[in-house]
Amino acid sequence: MSGKKSLRLVRQFWLPASALILLAAFLFLCRGRVQTKFPVLEPTDGVLDARDVDFTEEVYHIVNRWDYWPGVLLTPEELASPEAPQKNNDADIDDRLGTWHLELLAEPRTYLTLCSFSIDYGTRVYVNGREVRNIGCVSDDPSKAKPMMRYMTLPLYSGEDGRIEIVYQYSNFIHNDGGFIQNTLISTPENIDEYQRGLSLWAILLGGGLIFFAFNFLLGAAFQKSREYVALALCCAVIALRNQFFFGEHLLPAGFDFIMYYRLLVLDATLIPVSSLFLFRAFFPQVRGRYRGEFFVFTAIFAVLAACHFIVGTKQLVTLCYICCFVCIPFLFIYVYRFIRHFRKERMTALDALTLTAIALLIVMLIYEGLNTGSNSTLNHFGVTPAAMVVCILILNVVINTRQMNQAVLLRETTQRNELLGQVNDMNRDFLRTVAHELKTPLTVISGYAQLMGRQLEKGSLADSAPQRLDTIRQEADRLAEIVMRLMDYTYGANREAEFTAVDVAALFESAGAVLRPVCAKRGNTLTFPESCGFCVHGNFELLLQVLINLVVNASRHTQNGVIAVEVGDGGGEVVFRVRDNGEGIAPDVAPHIFEKGFTTTNGQGLGLAICSESVTLHGGTLELESTGPEGSCFRFTVPKEEEQ
Repeated sequence: MSGKKSLRLVRQFWLPASALILLAAFLFLCRGRVQTKFPVLEPTDGVLDARDVDFTEEVYHIVNRWDYWPGVLLTPEELASPEAPQKNNDADIDDRLGTWHLELLAEPRTYLTLCSFSIDYGTRVYVNGREVRNIGCVSDDPSKAKPMMRYMTLPLYSGEDGRIEIVYQYSNFIHNDGGFIQNTLISTPENIDEYQRGLSLWAILLGGGLIFFAFNFLLGAAFQKSREYVALALCCAVIALRNQFFFGEHLLPAGFDFIMYYRLLVLDATLIPVSSLFLFRAFFPQVRGRYRGEFFVFTAIFAVLAACHFIVGTKQLVTLCYICCFVCIPFLFIYVYRFIRHFRKERMTALDALTLTAIALLIVMLIYEGLNTGSNSTLNHFGVTPAAMVVCILILNVVINTRQMNQAVLLRETTQRNELLGQVNDMNRDFLRTVAHELKTPLTVISGYAQLMGRQLEKGSLADSAPQRLDTIRQEADRLAEIVMRLMDYTYGANREAEFTAVDVAALFESAGAVLRPVCAKRGNTLTFPESCGFCVHGNFELLLQVLINLVVNASRHTQNGVIAVEVGDGGGEVVFRVRDNGEGIAPDVAPHIFEKGFTTTNGQGLGLAICSESVTLHGGTLELESTGPEGSCFRFTVPKEEEQ
């Protein structure tokens, strides 16, 4: 028993824990491929002197202190011209267009690689006077400018003089802010390649994994009709697209309309707090209002706001996103208030605490991301909610599986209880059938003798056997009363057992003959008993009488104008009884089943021989079919002698 319990504990705790540990180790390994802290290189007056920097060991972060010309698009030749406008590094970033310039000094004949996101939204890049990238179309004419945003990798070569000139031009006509240099990294091509492969692995793992989780939860919601799965699917889908490196670089096809991508990107950021509220509401039904109208109002508001993302101009999209976040705040406070009010009255379970921890982690990371996105380029493009969502899923998956396991245990217990109740009902039906079968015989005898004596009275004369018949009616009535008494004892729970005393076999035969001769005579059968019998058995008179009656009645039912003989003999420490007939016999395929409860070849209940077998067994004897065939059948049963007890 202890072995089974240990195996159950292993299945319920160690195996899931091992799976989570392995998954956490895998995620940690993949996350370790992505470098997050970099040594800093700071330009001075637009010049970065990196001649003493060993790029073979590290990837470096270039601080955004480039020279800046707001409001104009300048080529390297124009910047080198004496007529070039004055730079203004202290100016606010223009919302439409501008030029950034950086001069990098490195060791001669050195190959380097620079990588970063392009400037929002449209970037042209010059390296050493040559145009090397044009992301979108940069122009001071809004009708010609084409917005685009991509992750770019720029190969650099310092040449003989070790000088590298980098010029960024940008134009932005779809957003109120922008035009700043993104988080820029520089190192050898090998180091940058290693960094980008780790970055791609992590982005695809998180984004693609969350997308597959979303489809998995959608399937679960379709089959199980679960609000939790619907909310998880929504959260996984919108947070998977939060990572712009996954969404823009790996998911969308080349040539996808950037304006639509930008609308989807802002809509996705809008839906993240909404989906978090749905998740909170789904896993804690206690926070739901009394009226379903509240949920429809909540859904309708955000459906309208989501639709507006495809109607308003692109410059108003961020404002619309802020509006959605502010609308979420009162609903969050309402849910938190209801949550606290409920669990002040009800005790919080371990599963509730675990669920609250997971959802709180997601909401805290969401708030942190929202407060720091504008000031952190890396956070702006990659976010922290995808990683938080993976942790949340792992925790909530444990919660869901534990709940399902508890429900399965409850269902199994309910099934077992229902099966037990079914068995009790079957036992009650068997008992009622048994009682009905026992009541049928004395009622038949009483009814038969009463009808016979009634016809005699109608003729004006009674036979000489009338007193004997009245005595038989009285005996059967007493036996009927005894059966009813046993039924009442069973019904009201009386602990009454059959009394076993000395039973005179001759008296038993006399009572049986009085009851059974009229029954046998109806089919023209003759019933015979031994002329003399001096045996005395240890048993219950009523039960043994019932055995004889059932065996003789069955024999008479299958015999026509024949002889039914009841015999008795000495079997050592027991008395052997036989009921023999010369009827049609029992078919070979039927004989093995005649003592089974409910088995019958007629319209009866199939209980007579089963009751006889149980009664004989109760006496410590055996009942069997000794022989059968065309010449008739013989049933044999034994009862211990009185002197042997």
